[in-house]
Amino acid sequence: MRTILSALAIIGISATAGFARDVTHALGTTEVPDAPQRVVVLEFSFVDALSAVGLAPVGIADDNKRDRIQSVLTDVIGDDWTSVGTRKTPSLEVIASLQPDLIIADKTRHEAIYDTLGQIAPTVVYDSLTGDYQDVLEEATRIGEAVGRAEEMAEFQRAHAARMEAIRDEVADSVVGRAAQFGVINANGFWLHSPQSYVGSLLDYFGFAPVMSPSGDDSYGELYQQVTLEQASELEPAVLILGKIEGEHTLDLDWADEALWQQIPAVRDGNVFDVSSNLWSRSRGMLTAEATARDIREIAQSLK
Repeated sequence: MRTILSALAIIGISATAGFARDVTHALGTTEVPDAPQRVVVLEFSFVDALSAVGLAPVGIADDNKRDRIQSVLTDVIGDDWTSVGTRKTPSLEVIASLQPDLIIADKTRHEAIYDTLGQIAPTVVYDSLTGDYQDVLEEATRIGEAVGRAEEMAEFQRAHAARMEAIRDEVADSVVGRAAQFGVINANGFWLHSPQSYVGSLLDYFGFAPVMSPSGDDSYGELYQQVTLEQASELEPAVLILGKIEGEHTLDLDWADEALWQQIPAVRDGNVFDVSSNLWSRSRGMLTAEATARDIREIAQSLK
């Protein structure tokens, strides 16, 4: 803590200059500048929200992997940001060095460092990690207000809704009522996303039926559940969508000849689809939801 406070003193950040209004968020109310220009964001969905209003962040918690920021976002904001480390443990020193006038943080990941972030710059906090698609829309509205671009955000959201509805209408005949399950899979495990998760709510938006029973909790562990092959096979999804990192080995390749894998209806009928886990699972925004929707359109066209 002493190191951070010393860095702030050296940089000379003023935490009281130029405040114009109060912004209410998940952890309270914060005074923010009228039109912040040096914004640091600590979750991917917040990058998406800024992209929607054409505001490029100066710092992003990009997990030290710049390619995790999707091309639909970099096409808008470019790639001239400074990495502030991982979303789970961002570097406070690097954040301070950027002299931000606003920090946007996640409630689940960053509540413990909220006070310290607030000593660096005005900080607003929203629920990205455990939010669903509707939460994304509502929080984008709040972020638009926080950065002084409420009208631009409202205009983008109207156009976004029209684009999403058009794809939903296009795929309805193919997907409505089909039981679909999304999960992230790698060499070490298989994590299913519940109906209350971001992806689960998107599948519901497009008309797919849920496979898993809704959980009674919105905690991280309830939304994203690691399962064995036996547990996955018991769910019997008609459509199985696997989030993967391109080029990485995944467990489904090891399971290919297993009877339990082969008896899953989606596997038996050829309705298993590979998608980008970075896009589908990590991004959780509006521009990225539209990219996911385009994937869903391709899936709908390929269903057997």
